[in-house]
Amino acid sequence: MNRPQVRKIVPIDGLLLVYKPAGMTSKDVTRWFQQRIGKVKMGHVGTLDPLAEGLLPLLFGKATRIQDFLLAGTKAYEFDVGFGVATDTLDADGQVVAHAPKDHITADQLHKICESMVGDFMQVPPLYSAIKFQGKPLYEYARQGKADQVPLQLLRKIIQIEELLCLRYADGVGTFRIRCSKGTYVRVVASQIAEQAGSLGTITRLLRLSSGDLSCDKAFTLDELENNLENLNQQIIPIQDINLAIPSWRALDTTLVERLKMGQEMHVEMKTFEGGLTHDGVRRATIRSLDHVILIDNNGKSFGIGSAQVLNTGRIAVRMKRGLA
Repeated sequence: MNRPQVRKIVPIDGLLLVYKPAGMTSKDVTRWFQQRIGKVKMGHVGTLDPLAEGLLPLLFGKATRIQDFLLAGTKAYEFDVGFGVATDTLDADGQVVAHAPKDHITADQLHKICESMVGDFMQVPPLYSAIKFQGKPLYEYARQGKADQVPLQLLRKIIQIEELLCLRYADGVGTFRIRCSKGTYVRVVASQIAEQAGSLGTITRLLRLSSGDLSCDKAFTLDELENNLENLNQQIIPIQDINLAIPSWRALDTTLVERLKMGQEMHVEMKTFEGGLTHDGVRRATIRSLDHVILIDNNGKSFGIGSAQVLNTGRIAVRMKRGLA
């Protein structure tokens, strides 16, 4: 098959919402762009398994510097679980390792199980995952037959399930929707649902619906992007229009902005700082120390990620930690 022709397109610094199709890795999607517009600085927000489809936010240029802020958002997924069978990867791409009865499972039972799983609990990552142990992804240990070298219990962590619903159940297959914290392995959740139902289960379909306030409904398919590649920049959300869950501060003094860009710590009056601060719930009593704040110039353009700290004098010390301009 002929390789697509590379077009000389320089993406603006910003965010593009892509609908990743099943069968591709997240890295495959970035390669897809590189084959068409050349090698550019880019990254994706969160990794989707090859079986998974749905929202995959891509960051271009300086927007890659805000990747960790977007990763922190709550995720929502819809997924199908095939009951009565287990695979080594906990999804349909793996090898079948066990079977179990499933005829006793009912929709009412699954509804109750889902209700009981809402909240915080400790989750052990699956062996087939990208989490690293001693510098190597866990899936490499699994593929090399060295699973016994990985202390999975030491890698467990607390995750939060805000919502877990059984949408329907018929003929041994259940469809579920979950809203959960960063780092939650839906494959593990599916396996635990099946275990509580007295059976085994494996994911047969996984769709990421949203990440933070970014929705799959607004994502572009690769076909749509292919057919309109010359207008790629019209689909990219500029940095200043990306909604991050951190406060922003607008500096109207151009000299102050230039000094911040040069790495200088600037001290401003509390009243001045409060006047330019935008974020729900942030008031004088809670300003004390803001580890992260988006810095905006008098033109309304984001130029950096900074910090703000209240000094003993009552003034605010503002520093830029990461440039975006």
